[in-house]
Amino acid sequence: MARMNIEGVSLFSVTPIASDGSIDFSRWKKHLDEALAAGIHSLTLFGSTGANGYFTEAEKMQALEEMARHVDGRISIMTGIGAMTTAESVRLSRHAADHGADAVLVVPLNYWGPTEREILTHYETVAAASDLPVWLYNNPGLAGIDLTPAIVQKLAAIPNVVGMKDSSGDLSRAFMVPKLTGGKVKVGIGQDTLILEPALAIAPAWFTGLANICPAACVAYWNAAKAGDVAGAYAAGMKLFPLSELGGRYGIIRVAHTGMDLLGKPAGGPRPPILGLEPDAAAEVKAALDALAA
Repeated sequence: MARMNIEGVSLFSVTPIASDGSIDFSRWKKHLDEALAAGIHSLTLFGSTGANGYFTEAEKMQALEEMARHVDGRISIMTGIGAMTTAESVRLSRHAADHGADAVLVVPLNYWGPTEREILTHYETVAAASDLPVWLYNNPGLAGIDLTPAIVQKLAAIPNVVGMKDSSGDLSRAFMVPKLTGGKVKVGIGQDTLILEPALAIAPAWFTGLANICPAACVAYWNAAKAGDVAGAYAAGMKLFPLSELGGRYGIIRVAHTGMDLLGKPAGGPRPPILGLEPDAAAEVKAALDALAA
């Protein structure tokens, strides 16, 4: 089965929630179509903005099936398969390989902080479960585990590990990881406030929750950066910065869901115990959206 690369502006999609608490697939498909019309290049399900960890294994499997059928090859799809146990991630990986995913995104969810040996064994086992390309997901602020360049260098020995979404906030990793892995593991942008240097240089993708509320602006930024238009990319990045700063301060999942409400495109949720923003914070998001649209 031919698979597409994960690249460009990758919509780190919210997972819309219906009034009964289930996934709202009708709203999700409409949301994706709107983002596609704005020019996004790929789709990521169940990243941090999609609340991975708040959905059951069965829900995640159904979601991939539904959304892959809807996308129907128009763009590439990556699905998050991070789970508390290696066994669940293995099952999700095998399911993803058979149901339309082009790659899997693996964050090491945990309660007991794993040792380096446990991290390596987990990724080796999950990667061996299918032939899908594996993207590591480094989000130490949320996962409590830092996939350092030294660890990634060891993980690069796994044949189908191809990239890493890095949300560490350490820009040097966008350059250090490819250097240490001989270019095998590419680093996609995972911090919405630190996007200019990697995009202008070597980043193959920008995984962003901002694309839920301003996809066209995200695409305009990315296209300018990849065209080598430094001034244009800087200007576009400056316009996006107020929203990206709010995402960092309040959590992009809350900003994305609240922003969609403000835009008249409610996605419900996020799923409790996560809540939408309080009125004062929502007003800040509205002001940033208004400024972006001006």
